[in-house]
Formats: sequence, C-alpha cells, structure tokens
Amino acid sequence: MNTPEKVVAAHLNGKDAQVPHLVDEAQISSQISLAARLLQKAARVRLGEVGAWPGQIPLLLWLLEEGNLIQKELIARTGMEQSTVAEHLDRMERMGLVKREREPQDRRAFRICLTDKGRAISGDLVENIKEGVPIFTKGLTSDQLAGFNQAINTIIDNLNTYLRQSKAKR
Repeated sequence: MNTPEKVVAAHLNGKDAQVPHLVDEAQISSQISLAARLLQKAARVRLGEVGAWPGQIPLLLWLLEEGNLIQKELIARTGMEQSTVAEHLDRMERMGLVKREREPQDRRAFRICLTDKGRAISGDLVENIKEGVPIFTKGLTSDQLAGFNQAINTIIDNLNTYLRQSKAKR
C-alpha cells in the first residue's frame, strides 16, 4: 500500500508526475470550500444588521428584480434545490418578508410576493452588498475579478455536467 510518504518519495524521485496535479486540484477544492464558508460567516455578520439570512439573498434579489415569481421560477433562477427554496420561503414568510398568493392559472402553484417589509429589507440588502463586496475583493483588479468569475463559472459548469452525467448513469 502506498503511504503518503511513499507517494511523496516517488514524486521526488520523478516516478509520479500526477501528484502535483492532484495536490493542486485538492487545494482548489479546499480553497473554494474555505472561501464559501468564510463568505457565509461574513454574510451572517453583515446581514444580521439587515435581518435576513445569507441563503435568502438570491431569493430576495430575484423577487426584488422581477416582482412576483412562482417557486419553480425561483428554483430555476437561483439554481437552489427545491427543498432549500421551500425552507427559505417558509422562514421568510414567518419573518413577514414574503407572502404567497394562489396562482389563478394553476391552483396548485403559489406566486411569491415581497411584503413591504421584504421590499425594505431587499433595498437594505442591495446597499449592504454594494458596501460588502469591496471587503472581500479588496486588492483585486477588475481583470483578476473577471478571470476569477470566468474560472469559477467554468468550475460550476463542469460540476453540474458531472452531476447530470452521474445521475443519468444511475
């Protein structure tokens, strides 16, 4: 069995060119995960002032941008899981941020609407985001941000493709 020490020794002796590549890939995964966790923590700190949860951000912003949407539309726009959207909407309704109205064309569907309180929080949220983004992009040029955006979108697309293909194989 190859122990980590044997793998490193083989690499140092030029026998395994794969190791640095695997280390880089593992490091990228760890860095993305760490950045996501830190971003969520920072968002909780900043959003505590506004009165919203980080997971609610995309829902609030889509509702602010497009007005009333049905849950299925919110799922499509955010890329979130159905159960996650349902949980957030339930919490947001209890908080008085949204209300559900039956869809006249489909009695099974509900149109999600921002309340006055939800609109106010969404406006505060937009301002909070504008002020907060420079905190974690400080020191990056617009070219670096554009490159990062392209890279992270490629990673997301690759992961979505992998998951779709894995699901199709089952």
